[in-house]
Amino acid sequence: MVAILYSVLWLLAALWFADRNWEQYYPTLLFAALSNGLYELICYQYQLWQMEPNGLPVATIPILLLILIGMPVSTWIYLSNYSRNRKLLSQAYYIIFFTGIFVLLEFVAVKCGSITYHNGWNLFWSSFFDMIMFIMLRIHYRKPLLGLLMSVPYTGLLMIIFKVGFDKMK
Repeated sequence: MVAILYSVLWLLAALWFADRNWEQYYPTLLFAALSNGLYELICYQYQLWQMEPNGLPVATIPILLLILIGMPVSTWIYLSNYSRNRKLLSQAYYIIFFTGIFVLLEFVAVKCGSITYHNGWNLFWSSFFDMIMFIMLRIHYRKPLLGLLMSVPYTGLLMIIFKVGFDKMK
């Protein structure tokens, strides 16, 4: 049920905080959704974090809500409010702010039983992942090819650290 609540909250937040020119962000919204979907496919048999049904009939429902609503809508809000000034410090604070929102939401989801951790993953790793994710989303928005290319070694590094080998893939 937490996934439904979060989806509704992200949609409401988008009404208040996201600009209406969503089309300019569309490629990066797809990038965010696809990246999350790829995690679900690659780590299908070797989950690092797992969405649990939490009152819903199957775990596929919260997974789809995250892929189709949570990631694209939160990315839209993030990008449409990103600091346009050139001060690196204000951009860093914004990334830390959004990382904090994601970490807080995940902490609540873990406490409610909507997310479980496996194979060495924990909230610390999620915090690190979220921070890098927000940097990558901004890079992808500005220079899509560069964002895609930079995501490959980052994904590879995580696969090495957490021993997500090809033998563990579907």
